[in-house]
Amino acid sequence: MRDRTPRSRSRRGALRAAVVALGLTLATAGTAAAAPTVDGVALDATPEVTAGGTVDVRLDLRAVTDVYAYEATLAFDPDLLAFEAVTATPDGGFDDATAATGTVTVRHTRLGTSPGLTGDVPTTTLRLRALGAGTAAVTARTVALVGTDGAAATLTDAATATVVVAAAPVPPASPAPTPTPSPTTSPTTSPVPEDAVAAPGAPTPTPSAAAAVRGPRAGSLGATGADVAGLVALAAAAAAVGAFLVRRRVVSAR
Repeated sequence: MRDRTPRSRSRRGALRAAVVALGLTLATAGTAAAAPTVDGVALDATPEVTAGGTVDVRLDLRAVTDVYAYEATLAFDPDLLAFEAVTATPDGGFDDATAATGTVTVRHTRLGTSPGLTGDVPTTTLRLRALGAGTAAVTARTVALVGTDGAAATLTDAATATVVVAAAPVPPASPAPTPTPSPTTSPTTSPVPEDAVAAPGAPTPTPSAAAAVRGPRAGSLGATGADVAGLVALAAAAAAVGAFLVRRRVVSAR
């Protein structure tokens, strides 16, 4: 939208000076030229926004006649809003904007023999950035109009728009990770055989004694009932054989 070449900057400075000079000519020369007229000035702004978002502000001139150039200064709370860009201007001519803390000044001028603006004119649309929560007023502090014949008119505090800026939402805190418990190893206990269980009042056997009890045929205490019965039968058979041999010897001796 804006030409930033060295030539354009030079032309912009010259046109800016021409706008001011037109107003000064009227003031000092006392000319009888008719000043441009305007039925009213309007400011339309985004009514609600969240901090960090953007606000569009449009400056309109209502029922103007013969406006060849204009300069408007808008003021706002610098703690809540900041100028970001000019997003729209009238068709034809030259436009410029100068920003300072809490203000921005926009300018427009027709070129050459172009006719002045007439009727309802949407002059300039600005974009502001919402900085913090609160209610911010945007005011058209001054609006200076210059006609094609150099006559000028200035309006002060011509219009105001209100913007409500809500606080930016606070993101929820992330939950702390739950620590994973370390696996624990339980000691393994070997089963104890029934015959190794100590009688009431008897001393508890040590692990080595219990192992000895569990071993097969651990001394006389390790014998089972079947083993004892076999030994008795063997002894009885041996006694019978011995008695038989004794009787045989007696018979032979006769």
